[in-house]
Amino acid sequence: MERLEAQSVPETTRQATAADLRAELGSHDLPRHLALFYRSNEAQLAATTAFLVEGLQSGHRCVYLLDVNTAGDIKSALRRANIDVKQRIDAGDLVIRDAEEVYLESGFDPSEMITTLETEANASVADGYDGLWLAGENSWCFHTDQSFDHIVDFEADFDAACPDLPVTALCQYDLDRFNGTSAAKALRTHEQIIYRNQLCKNPFYIPPEDYRSTDSSELNAQLMLEQAYSLTNARRDIDKREQRLGIVNRVLRHNIRNDLNLVKGTLELVDETESLSAESHQRLAIAIEHAESVIEMAEKARYVQQTTGDTTVEPQQLAPLLKTAIEEATADYDSADIQFSGADGVTVLADENLDVALREAIENGIIHQETDSPTVIVSVSTPNEDTVEIEIRNEGSIPDLEQSTLEKGAETPLAHSSGLGLWLIKWIVENAHGSIDFPDSNADEARLQIELYRVPS
Repeated sequence: MERLEAQSVPETTRQATAADLRAELGSHDLPRHLALFYRSNEAQLAATTAFLVEGLQSGHRCVYLLDVNTAGDIKSALRRANIDVKQRIDAGDLVIRDAEEVYLESGFDPSEMITTLETEANASVADGYDGLWLAGENSWCFHTDQSFDHIVDFEADFDAACPDLPVTALCQYDLDRFNGTSAAKALRTHEQIIYRNQLCKNPFYIPPEDYRSTDSSELNAQLMLEQAYSLTNARRDIDKREQRLGIVNRVLRHNIRNDLNLVKGTLELVDETESLSAESHQRLAIAIEHAESVIEMAEKARYVQQTTGDTTVEPQQLAPLLKTAIEEATADYDSADIQFSGADGVTVLADENLDVALREAIENGIIHQETDSPTVIVSVSTPNEDTVEIEIRNEGSIPDLEQSTLEKGAETPLAHSSGLGLWLIKWIVENAHGSIDFPDSNADEARLQIELYRVPS
């Protein structure tokens, strides 16, 4: 068989170790069927030892099926991992057998093999174990006259026949022995894989019911492995960053809200002192106003986190959402005049929190007017059959810096917006592939335009 050539991949993360792998196996929900892809005997033994140790320590019966390695190799590797091999074998916790005896004793019969695995798994549970963990060296298939397609079909059939079986099986593929086509086919039948000491969710997995109808002749196994490995690293990096940002966000919001409420209360008490001069009262009023502004921003940060997480995009009738947003804004700002025209019968594709974005846009138009009777004009138009435009107009202006920051989608120490309101609108609108714009805004009038996809009624 042709050798599957390795490809150079840039190293962006620390290389995982066998200890890391064992921790991964213990902290994830594993499918019944995994695959190990390796290039050296050292890598193979490191991964299978981590698998067996985790299986033994978590209360499972472990069975290892040999082909290239010897029983002595497996026992030595387990001893180096501080497993009392003799005690485990005598207790029935660990079984080491020859793969050919299991798979080929009476000729390879997929149906018989599935029955055997089912019997062994159920027997393990009956003996008090949590289930069966099975690690098998797949190089035994070179000693049979069956095609590799027949072997891989068996793995797909096993998944389909035993969806609830208390077994976790680890198939092992030596990339120096299995060619690219064979390895690629094996990738299609394993939901999770182990590669370079890392447990990876396999983006190329095909459910058993779809496997036989899929053409895999053009697959590049090495590329698939590296992509699965890179995607797993990327997901983990994102998860770690989101976890850290979530903690920082929560702590900052909590501290800002509590501490500034205390500061605000203290300032208000001082402001009640009659002996203070008018100038001092004025300064205290300014300080209280700024404290209230920061407290409000902390609350809005919490709201942003709640409304821009995992949300649904769905068709929504626009008129009821706008009317509700206007009613809520009018209730909070009874001196405001909000004029509305346009949205009857219009349905848009939008984030489920579109009502939040609309309310924020209208309120933003109210509070940034320096008048006791602010006016906001809300209009809806359909410039073509595919899009809907919602425009919010009011006196005042949106600073150029705010506009350019939002258009770039990022802030810098020298170029940043003054709050979170417009960001909240932008994120909710763009979640449904919409957009926001500031057409022809000038010093006398601010215009915010929201464009969404229109859904036929």
